[in-house]
Amino acid sequence: MLTKRRDGEMRKIIFIILVCLLTIAASDAGDIKSQTFKFTYNFTIKNIPGDAKEIRFWIPFPPEGKSQSVIKTEINLPIKHEITEDGKYQNKIIYGAYQNKGKSQLTGTLTYHLKRNERLGKPVDVGDTGKNSYPAGLDKYLQSGNLVTISPKIKALAQSITKGKVTPLGKAKAIYDYVFENMEYNKETPGWGFGDSERACDIKKGNCTDFHSLFISLARASGIPAKFVIGFNVPPKKESVIKGYHCWAEFYLNGSGWIPVDISKAWKDKSRKEYYFGNLDQNRIEFSIGRDITLNPAQEGDPLNYFIYPYLEIDGNMVFGIETSFECELL
Repeated sequence: MLTKRRDGEMRKIIFIILVCLLTIAASDAGDIKSQTFKFTYNFTIKNIPGDAKEIRFWIPFPPEGKSQSVIKTEINLPIKHEITEDGKYQNKIIYGAYQNKGKSQLTGTLTYHLKRNERLGKPVDVGDTGKNSYPAGLDKYLQSGNLVTISPKIKALAQSITKGKVTPLGKAKAIYDYVFENMEYNKETPGWGFGDSERACDIKKGNCTDFHSLFISLARASGIPAKFVIGFNVPPKKESVIKGYHCWAEFYLNGSGWIPVDISKAWKDKSRKEYYFGNLDQNRIEFSIGRDITLNPAQEGDPLNYFIYPYLEIDGNMVFGIETSFECELL
């Protein structure tokens, strides 16, 4: 009789615990903010030479995931196109090619209806892990790149920053704190915006590209996979014109997956420094990841430093001067 009573009390306790856990989970889910908006991506190719034969262009297409849903897409291009993916990062691409027949200008409008959710991360430290213990496919996020380097100088700085930190999470947080405390958001000193981690290491000034390139280099030098993500900020107002791109970074933890950081936003709003280590607000749109990108079909020119604006080649030669404009309307 006593055993049955104890079993009944235990069931009640388990039931209460389950109810509490479900309530907490529901509360957490309810706290996640979201934003639905229409994003218009306009571009114009001007002054196409009259003797041009083949024109090829590539435009980034926003991905879908836990934080971002593409509800509807309207692609208004005057020529035939297709959706492809690059082989290294699986970025989606709108690709078009045509034989020129005297056109001097090409205009396109891409309209996306999207929903973006706030991303709330709770990194779990599972202890020290070696480079080879990460899941397959992450090696590319540990390698040195054209401008995201792992030079002896970067390695030495990473060792200094992470001294005494024995776990990947502890190292990543130390690197985040270092970049936050030592970089200055500055778009006046020449050389900003290319995401050159050596320049950022030396000059300690730049924009979001430079902040996060330095973070990625230092993380990779510490044996932590890290990647570059680029898109746009979406102002929290009914209608707005978007002036330029915004980027952030993510690092990988076994047991937690990809953890986002947005150090330049934290630098601009220092009260949210801790928030932007592991969390992202919903007021943004992601377009592509990675650096040194080979498109699909492959371009004739060098790999792209990053992929956010249209890329154009005329008769196999890269062409600059594409005009772009971006508008956003909250729905």
